Amino acid sequence: MTFTFFTLGGRQLWEDIYVYQKWRIQRNCITKHYRLLDNWDIRRASGSFEQCRRTLVRYAEIFQLTPPRAKVVILLHRLGGNKNQFNQMVKIIESAGFAAVAVNYPSTRKGLGAHVRQLELLLGSLDYATEFSFITVGIGGLLVRQLLATDSLRKEKGKIRRIVQIDPPNRGFKLWERLCDSKIATFILGPSINSCDSRKIVQLPRFPENIEFGIINTHNRIAELFKRVLPERWQVIFPRATDSFLPDAKDMIDIKTWKTNPAADNKTIRACRNFLLNGKF
Repeated sequence: MTFTFFTLGGRQLWEDIYVYQKWRIQRNCITKHYRLLDNWDIRRASGSFEQCRRTLVRYAEIFQLTPPRAKVVILLHRLGGNKNQFNQMVKIIESAGFAAVAVNYPSTRKGLGAHVRQLELLLGSLDYATEFSFITVGIGGLLVRQLLATDSLRKEKGKIRRIVQIDPPNRGFKLWERLCDSKIATFILGPSINSCDSRKIVQLPRFPENIEFGIINTHNRIAELFKRVLPERWQVIFPRATDSFLPDAKDMIDIKTWKTNPAADNKTIRACRNFLLNGKF
């Protein structure tokens, strides 16, 4: 028997496999069983994927869920993040005429390759989509680079239009490289942290030539104040502006913010919206 109850939305142990009007079917990354969450993160069903899918169809009729918009924007959070970091951005993106899908993936529990396979399943299941764009934060930008290099996405690649990377470690991040040698850090942050080693990142493919992408570098004002008073040898804990560089970017912008979550900054949100609509920030 399935009980209906509130959840936290599956922040680190659940991966989104199917999303329809903010209802999502998730798979537990450890037990591999599935559950259906509504748009309030209330569990409505659990069991196999087909059981959850049938329950979703029934609820779609009961609540008269309208078909999503065909232009879909996939939002991918940073290492240790979750879909709720995009709550403000989702509203603005939807007001611009897109269907916004903020994805949960267990960034601290699996490696980059496993996250790619999850996204392959998700994109393949969104049969209502005629066009995909991406907004990524941090390691999410590396995830999309590897995703677009897979052969299994041959059908979906023709639908991909624009990509926005926010603070992507396109050339690695020195702090993470040092943390890779720490067993404690690897245990807490998971195997994905090893993907940010600059020696591995240079082996990642770039974006296909026909896809427009832009890069947003955010500079936290509080972090900048701390950086000024720290000895030079300790400044490695802060990312450098050159860490995000990737050739052939259509546009790049620097934004100063007080927000610890760059995806919640109003200037960053407007810049993302502008790039999705016009190809420039």
